[in-house]
Amino acid sequence: MVMFWVSLLAISILLYVLLDGVDLGIGMLFGSARGEEERRVMLSAVAPIWDGNETWLIVTGVILWGAFPVVYATLLSAFYLPLFLMLAGLILRGVAFEFRNKTQRMRWIWDLSFAGGSLVASFMQGTTVGALVEGLPVTNGQYSGGDFGWLTPFAALCGIGLCLGYALLGACWLVKKCDAEVRDRAHRQIRILAVSVLVFLVVVFVYALAEHLPTFQSCIVGSIGRISSHSRRLARSLQSCSRSASSVTTTIGRSTWSH
Repeated sequence: MVMFWVSLLAISILLYVLLDGVDLGIGMLFGSARGEEERRVMLSAVAPIWDGNETWLIVTGVILWGAFPVVYATLLSAFYLPLFLMLAGLILRGVAFEFRNKTQRMRWIWDLSFAGGSLVASFMQGTTVGALVEGLPVTNGQYSGGDFGWLTPFAALCGIGLCLGYALLGACWLVKKCDAEVRDRAHRQIRILAVSVLVFLVVVFVYALAEHLPTFQSCIVGSIGRISSHSRRLARSLQSCSRSASSVTTTIGRSTWSH
């Protein structure tokens, strides 16, 4: 039963990243749009799927709360501040999405709020994932890292990487749904963002390798030692088998000669 809930949790997280990542990516790219016409086209491309994609974030929270209450309580204690900032960013971009069409003179404020809320929400999500991957200080089942124990260089790096990944998803969606100048700009952005994501993956790999190099070295040395030990044992076994076979052959030969 546990595997069922774990699988359901993994599926809900994956769907949220792929689907709402498009919305957040377009929100971040929204800040680089040139003119009101491009902004209108970008918002039209994401408007039909706006509300449904965020539902998977709620599903993830409900599964954690219902199936893994201890994990839910621990994570909420550890990530209180980043989750608050993430929700604030999501609320801000939602309000900006609806209110920017209600005004003309102050529209730039809502445009900035839409792009800024998308950036903050994406960065906080990536930082949270990075902190989980790196590990949280837990003592007696309680989080003991303080208010900023989750904020590490690796977590911040993961936040930047997720922003790049979401922006790449958003650019791909614009290529599919838009045309003319918006599509051409998205094509150019895809090339830049794809290279940026690749560089991010290389940097993360190098960082993880440098951070855990002693562990890797000990594992490699231990593996080589175990392989050498097994090889020596196998060689001794083969030698003993060869000697036994030789003695048996000699005994049979003598017995045959005597007869």
